Amino acid sequence: MDPFNPLDPQLAIYPYPAYAALRAQDPVHMSALGAYVLTRHEDVSRLFADTDTFQHQYVTQQKLRAGPEVEAEPYFDYFRRMIFVSDNPAHRRLRTLMNKAFTLRRVRELRVHAERIAAELMEAKSKQRHMDFIEDFTYPFPLRVIGTVLGIPDSDHEVIGAHATALNPVLEFLPMSEEVKAKANEAVGILSEYFEALANARRADPTDDLFSAMVHAAEEGDVLSTDELIANAILLYVAGHETTAGGTGLALLSLHKHPDQWALLKERPELMPTAVEELLRYDTPGQGSARVATKPTTFGDTQIDAGSIILGCIGAANRDPEAYADPNTLNIERDFNQAPRPATWGGGAHLCLGRMLALQEFEVALSLLFQKYPTLEVEEESIAFRPTPLMRGLQTLRVSW
Repeated sequence: MDPFNPLDPQLAIYPYPAYAALRAQDPVHMSALGAYVLTRHEDVSRLFADTDTFQHQYVTQQKLRAGPEVEAEPYFDYFRRMIFVSDNPAHRRLRTLMNKAFTLRRVRELRVHAERIAAELMEAKSKQRHMDFIEDFTYPFPLRVIGTVLGIPDSDHEVIGAHATALNPVLEFLPMSEEVKAKANEAVGILSEYFEALANARRADPTDDLFSAMVHAAEEGDVLSTDELIANAILLYVAGHETTAGGTGLALLSLHKHPDQWALLKERPELMPTAVEELLRYDTPGQGSARVATKPTTFGDTQIDAGSIILGCIGAANRDPEAYADPNTLNIERDFNQAPRPATWGGGAHLCLGRMLALQEFEVALSLLFQKYPTLEVEEESIAFRPTPLMRGLQTLRVSW
């Protein structure tokens, strides 16, 4: 029996025992997916860092997943232009242009907006003293923040917000049904029309937001094409809320299950930056990322042929006992200067472009909860996970105070 069964519901609910078994028994595992699965931190880090030997090769991966006809799908045409699946030299060019827009100064200036948005969402439910934390907070909060980044009016999220979640299955390794493909194609059509109109507006009338900066970013006369602009705006809108939405719910659940750490964080709020990094190591929203071997190579004693697809399990790497002492223990005082960087944000040239914004959002959300709602409690019977093992997160998590 394959210990890594992507159709096993338990993989979406709690994958870490399966990862531990793989790491101990078969750390370079040929799975039923037709891909090797890596579970050691050292191997996953190498997979992400060596961009010459291991490339995204999005077309190759998607053809294996969905068949050669996938190239006719409208969603595919946009996803293949996105920076997170591009390889050099295209990736280097896109990153150079997008870095001109995604500056640290711009991200820091967003903290005030993030704090305001978080406070408004919590205040809306404060009198009734309970909420579904996922539906009422972790979903709309990052959407509105990334909307501010991209210059999207709050009212527009009601029109386009649901279409961002319809694209989540495209980021999975599970097979997609015709219904899921149809929803993804519909979503990418609506989002592309929206961002094309927004790009035209920003060309005519520049504003002080990230999308306007992307429209006007240039490097030695090179600019993002309209198709590249639209594709990467969709990426930022989808990925810009997905990690934070999934991770904030998981972080609150982890603290609920570790009341000693919850109490310590309330007592010592200065630990928040380290706590966020540890919470994301302990239970990671983005559980893996795949690459294609460009030439024959090895991991340990296992020979990998050129053209092989390799899935780096980020969640497994972050629980590797060779990298972290007591990896299955949540320790918000963990010293990351004495341990490898968690694989949470990928690595190498593809280190997540929006990680600083996401970390800031986690800090804002959790700080607000502790400051404004010190008596907040999680309702155990409400806990339900999404059925997506790669894009890990909760469907429902009710809280009261």
